Amino acid sequence: MNQATIHRKLSLVFLAVLGVLLPGCNMDRGPTPTELAQAHYQRGDYARAQTTAAHAAATAGGVQRDLAHYMAGMSAYRLNNFATAERYLRVAATSRDESMSADARSTLGLIYSGQGRYAEAADALLRSANLQTGEDRAQAYFYAGIAQQKLGRWPQARTSLLLARRSTRDAALGRQIDQHLAVTGYTIQVGAFTSRANADKAARGYASKAASARVGSVRVTPAVQSGGRPVNLVQIGRFATFNAANTARSRLGDPGAVIVPLQR
Repeated sequence: MNQATIHRKLSLVFLAVLGVLLPGCNMDRGPTPTELAQAHYQRGDYARAQTTAAHAAATAGGVQRDLAHYMAGMSAYRLNNFATAERYLRVAATSRDESMSADARSTLGLIYSGQGRYAEAADALLRSANLQTGEDRAQAYFYAGIAQQKLGRWPQARTSLLLARRSTRDAALGRQIDQHLAVTGYTIQVGAFTSRANADKAARGYASKAASARVGSVRVTPAVQSGGRPVNLVQIGRFATFNAANTARSRLGDPGAVIVPLQR
C-alpha cells in the first residue's frame, strides 16, 4: 500500500467520522485536537500528528476517541514506530465505524506481515476485506492471500487471491494476483548468472555446503528477467512455508541468500 493510498484512506475515514460529528457541533468552535492532528498528518509532520492525536486519545470519548487512536496509529506507522502503531490501531480496529475499523485492520495486517506474524496478518486482513468494497477490498484479500501462502495454507490462499481478482479492476494488481496464484512454495536463491557455465560452477560450490546443512539439493533454474534477458538462477531446496525456508537459510549460513517464491 503506497503513501498516496494511505493519505487517501485516512482522509476518507476522517471525513466520514467528521460527518457523524458535525450535526451536533458548534460551527464557530476552533479545530479539535483530532482535526489538528489531521492537518499535521496531511503536511507530512507525522511526529506532531502522533503527539496531538495521542493527547486526544487519552482525553476524548466516543467516536472522537476512536478517531484519535486511528490517527495516532497511522502517524506512528508512517514513522515506522510499529509497536506504537499497533497499540493505537488495535483500539481503532474495534470502532463501530466500519470504515475506520477496516482501515485500521488493513494497516495492522501490513505491520504483522512485516514482522513475520503471518497468522495474525491474514486474520486482520480478512476481517478488513469483509468490511470493504472495490479496490480496498481487493488489496486486503491480496495481502491476506500472500500471508496465507507464507503459512503454507495454499487452498485458503488461492481463495483469497481469487476474491482479490474478482474485486479489482486494476490491471497492475490483476497481474500481481496472477503471479501469486502461480506460486507453489519457496526456495533459497544464492545467485543469478547470465552465463550458464558460471551458474553451474556456483552450484557445484554450494553442493557440499547444502548437503552438510541438510537444506535440500542445489539446482540451476533458467529464467527470464523482467526486460526479457535470460538468466540462470542457483537455488537450493523446496519448502512449503516461508518460515521453513527461513530456517533452512539460517542453517545454510549464507548472508547473501534470499528466499524467493517457486512458481509452476
